[in-house]
Amino acid sequence: MRFDLSPELAALQARARSVAAATVRPVAAEIDRTAVVPPPVTAALDALDIRGADALASVLVIEEIAVASASAAACGSLGVAGPSAGFAGLRGVPRVMAPDHRQHLAMAAVCLGIGRAALDEALAAARARGDRPAGEPGAPPHWALADAATEVDAARLLVQSSAAGQGLSEAAVLAFAASAARHAVDAALRIVGADGFAVGGTLERCARDARAACLILGTEDGIRQAAADALLA
Repeated sequence: MRFDLSPELAALQARARSVAAATVRPVAAEIDRTAVVPPPVTAALDALDIRGADALASVLVIEEIAVASASAAACGSLGVAGPSAGFAGLRGVPRVMAPDHRQHLAMAAVCLGIGRAALDEALAAARARGDRPAGEPGAPPHWALADAATEVDAARLLVQSSAAGQGLSEAAVLAFAASAARHAVDAALRIVGADGFAVGGTLERCARDARAACLILGTEDGIRQAAADALLA
């Protein structure tokens, strides 16, 4: 299930997917290692105009970029670049001390991308091994991937609904999307195993980024408090 996108939004989403594949993905590991987004990537993100687009268009673009690199997506959506000292995940993205509603929404879209990237990695590994659900105690828990995929899809609907000005607050959908991303990473690691923690690999980055996502905007407790405040307002 997806939001019904206009032809213009569908075209923008496709263009973001193309930029992610051609420009961001080849340097994703380098972005993570150096905590710097290279100028060609910055230029490509500027051309997509993440910050200038309306909220729904922004989350569509950010998710596609985040599948390739959560760091690049966060830098592009929050309007920051350059190295940042000491960040374990989402490297190169300094903490935002007073986040606004749009930044909550942007980071929720980043979380969607992290979850998708983790699931894609696990599915590719399972298919390469010829895995099929066997129902045996020692078999890989494929059901965990199905559960995580369902949760990520549910998070996407909440994010897009919030971006369209409906449903829950931006802080609430960020809390849910961050949880969905963490569950997706955990499920992917159960399928891939210890090899998923290989330095520079997709799942290694996802494992750190999924836990760092809320910290960019303060703390997870602070985000949940903002969600409660919005609900009780």
